[in-house]
Amino acid sequence: MRLWSKAAPLALLVGLAGGAAAGTAAAEQTLEDLVVTATRSSSAVQQVGGASVAVINAADIAASQVQTVAEALRLVPGVNLSPLGGLGTTTKVFLRGADSKNTLVLLDGVAVNDPTDTNRGADLANLSLDNIERIEVVKGPMSVLYGSNASAGVINIITRQATDQTQGSLSAEAGSYHSRKVAGDVRGTVGPLGYSLALSHLDSEGYSLANADNNAIAQGGNTSEDDGWRNTSFSGKVNAQLCSSTALTALVHYSDAQMDLDDWGAGYAGDRFALDWTTWQYQPDPTGRTHSRIDTERLFGRVNLHSVLLAGRLLSDVDFSQARQQRDAYDNDGQPFYDYLGETREWRWQGQYQLGGGHSLTGGIGHQTETADSSAQSKEDATTLSAWLQHQWLWHGVDLVSGVRLDDHDRFGSKYSWRLAPAYRIAATGTTLRASYAVGLRAPSLYELYSEYGNRDLDPEKSRGLELGIDQLLFDERLQLSASWFRLRFKDRIDWDYSRVIAGNPWPGGYNQLAGESESEGVELGLRYRPSALWQLVLDYSYTDTRDPDGRRLVRRPLQQVHAGLRYQPLTALCLQLDGYWYDERDAIGSARDVNGQPVTTLDDYVLVNLAASYQLTEVVELYGRVDNLFDEDYEEAWSYATPGQSFYGGARLRF
Repeated sequence: MRLWSKAAPLALLVGLAGGAAAGTAAAEQTLEDLVVTATRSSSAVQQVGGASVAVINAADIAASQVQTVAEALRLVPGVNLSPLGGLGTTTKVFLRGADSKNTLVLLDGVAVNDPTDTNRGADLANLSLDNIERIEVVKGPMSVLYGSNASAGVINIITRQATDQTQGSLSAEAGSYHSRKVAGDVRGTVGPLGYSLALSHLDSEGYSLANADNNAIAQGGNTSEDDGWRNTSFSGKVNAQLCSSTALTALVHYSDAQMDLDDWGAGYAGDRFALDWTTWQYQPDPTGRTHSRIDTERLFGRVNLHSVLLAGRLLSDVDFSQARQQRDAYDNDGQPFYDYLGETREWRWQGQYQLGGGHSLTGGIGHQTETADSSAQSKEDATTLSAWLQHQWLWHGVDLVSGVRLDDHDRFGSKYSWRLAPAYRIAATGTTLRASYAVGLRAPSLYELYSEYGNRDLDPEKSRGLELGIDQLLFDERLQLSASWFRLRFKDRIDWDYSRVIAGNPWPGGYNQLAGESESEGVELGLRYRPSALWQLVLDYSYTDTRDPDGRRLVRRPLQQVHAGLRYQPLTALCLQLDGYWYDERDAIGSARDVNGQPVTTLDDYVLVNLAASYQLTEVVELYGRVDNLFDEDYEEAWSYATPGQSFYGGARLRF
């Protein structure tokens, strides 16, 4: 289908939004949102130096009715996701075209990146949005503040705070694929303690992950099994004001999930494949048992002691965080297939000191230990000692952030990274000019080093990042325009090498260092227009050109993508949200084949449109519903894996 016809629903959305916005009156909009991720301290969104920051707030989440962190991240330009199917399946995030291993994902400051993952990337599969206050996305190299995995940026998921008065909600919803969800949350204060708690359970019978609508893969019973998803999540945060200058905060996040899977063989997905030992080829086996699944248990915890010292000039934070992520997979016969247990423990102290004259220093030291354990390999660990220092200078529109970091890895020794990020704001015109340049490194993951496909001769990857940007406010700040150009370069990038032969392993391939540089270069354009309290228009465009050292595009990353969003609130109690997305063609992974054994090189472009509505029936009762994939687009984000078709959901929420 031609591009113009596929994009017609999206073009219609943009046209309607623009026409509606042009015909409404002006209203004031507040931009003083505070963010913490860009500088590791609470800062106004305009005072983060040259950083490129996007914030998904609670209002955005409520209006769009997205259910998971992965769905919410689609609202941010420059973010691309790669799920192996729909909700609940393994989902990696590519920030500005870089590998998932180059993006650090935090949950209330605790690293979600898993030491047992193939490249220590973060899997977003079971991260729900229950009790989430906002998501901060900082694009561009942030290794100076966050270490090894932040060479393309940081995503920080932040939960709600306690409230003075007790408040909360109970909700229940149901919808397509026999999906059911119940959830509850409560926040308040009891004596000196503040608390914020949330619990949810989701159960969906799902659909076949092996795409029953893809005629280029084997059908005839090989894509007939529904693959369900179950997820129970708990989030809790408790804080206590120990004295006038010191507060203690403890938080925990727990999830227990089970996802039915489909098999992979002959270059595509199916319910089950059997190995022909005479040819060493996999063949569809639709008559066999199909009990493949993965059980995932995650526990994230953190304790923080925050002190205000020296008449408020020094802020001190001492904290300990721990993440425990267990994955147990079972094959189609219900027998254990693989198991991994990854743990990360980190002690950290950070101080922020106001020097006066617009100068501030933020510095810290940290000790991190990560462990990977599996029945298939010996238990391995790595320890990193870190120290960092950042200086920020605010003076007559100048916002200059600079920093340096030292990481001492127990295997690779001491390495430096640094960053310079200036910005200049012209108050009279509402113009902000931004720039940043940073160098960093990423140590190989424990899996890349020690697994059966690992390579103990690997060295750290090196990265450089440059960004130039401009932001413009117009019409009393009702219209926000932004443009960014960026270039990321990775030297000695670690990737899968199909030509590598490992002794004792009959399958070709393994991890290797790629000679030369891989790069990602692109442009991001954004528009936010809120002419009145009734309307809000969002329009984002991203162009991301990725190349490996041989000039090939990196897999599953579109060259272009567009998001258009229209929010209409004609009544205080009624909110309508329409979101449209267009994703350009993407390259498939090297092992992708069709049923005839022919290579599959390209995944088609697609348009996705979602509609959500909510109505506050009374002060206590809210009704809501949504239609995902409004035009029933048939698309794949990974070769041969299905995605949800037109889906309907509805529910009710009781607030107290």
